[in-house]
Amino acid sequence: LKPLAEAPAVPVFHSADYLQHREQLLAADHVTVIGSGQSGAEIFLDLLRARPAGHEKIHWLARTEAFAPMEYSKLGLEHFTPDYTRYFHALPEAVRDGLVPHQWQLHKGIDADTIAAIHDELYRRTLHGGWPDAVLTPGVSVRTAGRVATTRVELHLEHLQQGTRSRLTTDAVVLATGYRERPLDQLLAGLDPYIRKDSSARPRVDEQYRLVLDPSVTGTGCNVYVQNAERHTHGVGAPDLGLAAWRSATILNSLTGKNPYPLPGRTAFTSFGLQSPGAPHPTATGRIGEQRGNLVRLKN
Repeated sequence: LKPLAEAPAVPVFHSADYLQHREQLLAADHVTVIGSGQSGAEIFLDLLRARPAGHEKIHWLARTEAFAPMEYSKLGLEHFTPDYTRYFHALPEAVRDGLVPHQWQLHKGIDADTIAAIHDELYRRTLHGGWPDAVLTPGVSVRTAGRVATTRVELHLEHLQQGTRSRLTTDAVVLATGYRERPLDQLLAGLDPYIRKDSSARPRVDEQYRLVLDPSVTGTGCNVYVQNAERHTHGVGAPDLGLAAWRSATILNSLTGKNPYPLPGRTAFTSFGLQSPGAPHPTATGRIGEQRGNLVRLKN
């Protein structure tokens, strides 16, 4: 078993290059798709439709515990509102860090229509007594990968829930594993001595998207604003383009010290906490005991 880096022609491609190498992948005897997001689902569906029934020879592996639909309900999407961002920012660091990995379905799931199309295509291939030669396995981590002979790839797999390990030999691999965020270290190297960081050595970012800097810098009136680099402080909506206008307006309001872009106090029907930051909920007045009493009277 040789590392992939030593193999000049191993057919391993990122999903971003799928169309460029599609014909090569279709010609491969066996293909493995890794990743359960939208890209992985669309690639699996395309390969499934293009390969003969009963001889598909496709594996679809994912580290997530299920091939699950993206949370796209209207109330679910309120996680991508300034109200939720304020709520998330006010949480303790440890709580924020625990929340982010569990919110993968908000942005890493699969469009419901695509999931339905995959199931319909698989089901269609069973109507005459057959069964598709396609293996869909969630909850699997790829530990290592290497080259077998000259063109095949061996994947070392571990099932996270079962605690079992196995090997899979395949002719081609599509990595639908997303994109890695670039670290800010090099970009902010000159400011590093002045940046206040959290317990994981990440830059602290305040509610107005400003890096928390040493008072020797902020005392001069200088600030550094960031966008799309604050998931650890502002939550799952940090890279979402739907919030770009809000972020930009917040930054401009802070930068000018005025209010050229008036922003609404409430943006979600959901109250994410008992003491949510931002504009108060019109019914969230009084002590909890009083509210509970109101609920009892309503129930009676």
